[in-house]
Amino acid sequence: MNNTSESGKTLKGRNLAWLVATLVLDFLVLLVLAFNTTIEALTPDRVAAIRASLAALLPIPALLLSSLISADHKARLVFWRLKYPLPGSRAFSVHAPADHRIDLENLKEHIGELPVDERSQNSKWYSLYKQVESEPSVLDSHKNYLLFRDIAAMSMLLIPIVPVALYFLQVDNTAIFISGTWFLGQYVISALAARSTGIRFVQNVLAVYASKG
Repeated sequence: MNNTSESGKTLKGRNLAWLVATLVLDFLVLLVLAFNTTIEALTPDRVAAIRASLAALLPIPALLLSSLISADHKARLVFWRLKYPLPGSRAFSVHAPADHRIDLENLKEHIGELPVDERSQNSKWYSLYKQVESEPSVLDSHKNYLLFRDIAAMSMLLIPIVPVALYFLQVDNTAIFISGTWFLGQYVISALAARSTGIRFVQNVLAVYASKG
């Protein structure tokens, strides 16, 4: 295990550039969909200029949007569960048996009887995570989960915000509908990606811990 520990906050900081890049892409799409900018008008030089300008302006809005929703609510948006939405809540009952890398018997030898209720599962999983959090596979899957989770949360917030803003800018209804559909699609795709990487994150923690025990 590495000696260097990276917190979720540090990983979120690493992901900020990708959140900004997502917002830049959204802005370019809105230029085409809502403001009738032709694809031909978006020359490489113009796109580079827009990207450079937005990169300086968007970090604060990106942080604001990703911080407006709590971690539990973000998990609800990803896993579509109201109670105990965090993936660690099903670490031992669902995710561990589904991963053939995880030696369940070896895991039981080191932590005792595996917890059953969802709250206890998440607590026990988190205690194991803190012991292997610096492992490369754990760090990588954690980073990816946080990224897609935050994109999903940001997209969910933009589903109503952007169409309302376009309405007050007197953009036509078709463009408003398309923009809302774009952010809805972005939310669904990023939520599914976050769900997959979140489960992999949970499994990686257990696989690493079981192999080191």
